[in-house]
Amino acid sequence: MLMKLILKLSGKIFDEEDPQKLLTLKEVVKELVNEGNRVGIVTGGGSTARKYISLARKMGSNEAYLDLLGIWASRLNAYLVVFSLNDLAYMKVPESLEDFIQAWSYGKVVVTGGFQPGQSTAAVSALVAEASNADLLIIATNVDGVYDRDPRIYKDARLLTKINTEKLKEILEGTQSVKAGTYELLDPMAIKIVERSKIKVIVMNYNKLGKLKDIIAGKEISTLVEPE
Repeated sequence: MLMKLILKLSGKIFDEEDPQKLLTLKEVVKELVNEGNRVGIVTGGGSTARKYISLARKMGSNEAYLDLLGIWASRLNAYLVVFSLNDLAYMKVPESLEDFIQAWSYGKVVVTGGFQPGQSTAAVSALVAEASNADLLIIATNVDGVYDRDPRIYKDARLLTKINTEKLKEILEGTQSVKAGTYELLDPMAIKIVERSKIKVIVMNYNKLGKLKDIIAGKEISTLVEPE
């Protein structure tokens, strides 16, 4: 079955400075596109964003300005992906939902970063998934999926292979911050968009991008988040 997929790439993948990960992404995307699937990609800002946000915060910049720095860093990462995909990609990184919709109409892989202050790239990925009528929103981060509690703190945290958005909100409550550069997984705005449009979400480890098709098929470790 042909699908429309939106892939949210954690900014942490760019922090590792490993070109092989982006080359793997290119091969996987190329295969999906050649099979007739549509693919959109949203990139986070990673350590580049955090570096500038931290410096500007120490100089007294407000949260809106800090968000702008994060947005520009995420767009820099988006262009890195665009250039790695070459002719597979739409060559301009959209800067708004309207830009994304127009770019999507050209039939190419569309890669975007952030859109506006106060809005995480997780929320952007949910918005573009909604606008493109995506079958799946895939969150590629540095963990294998969603755990019942923070695996960075609790060694006995258990990976959940399938949950709904209500359970996800419970798990994330109190662990998310609204400050610039601190968003993780899906923030409250992203979850609301997922719920209103009934978008299925997969949370996976970006180190397994080469097995993306198996993850979509439920043959590899990940978490399926279903809208409540």
